[in-house]
Amino acid sequence: MSSSYRVERSISIDAPRDIVYENLLSGDLLTEWMYIENGQVARFSNTLKEGDYVAISYTGSDERGLLSVTESTESVIRFNVQSKFTVELVQNRIELVPDGTSTKVSWIIEGELKSGLLSPYLALFANDIAGANFEFSLQSLKQQIEARY
Repeated sequence: MSSSYRVERSISIDAPRDIVYENLLSGDLLTEWMYIENGQVARFSNTLKEGDYVAISYTGSDERGLLSVTESTESVIRFNVQSKFTVELVQNRIELVPDGTSTKVSWIIEGELKSGLLSPYLALFANDIAGANFEFSLQSLKQQIEARY
């Protein structure tokens, strides 16, 4: 059994790519659309750009994490999420593809789990667990952007 994983989810948003791109990492939307179990991205002003980062906090816990943007173009946004400082960093990629008057938004993570003998078993469940979070987040992003435009 492999300890590799790949999770990908997509959604179509009824807005042009530049509108989706402008709003995806904005301080007033990111905290609303990105689902983090028992937590949330810290509120901030402006829009995250390449090299920027924002804290992740959790309800009822002093643990913290970090979301950092490593690339930001109108086609691809790459960001790293370290949900807690005691866990591995996960590289995320969001692709924005124009589709007429809509934009296809795809969120992808892939990597290798490093949890010893449990890694192959955890990799089997990664698609279900992370996929459900992606689906919820992308649906929320769609609602937020379409309500504004």
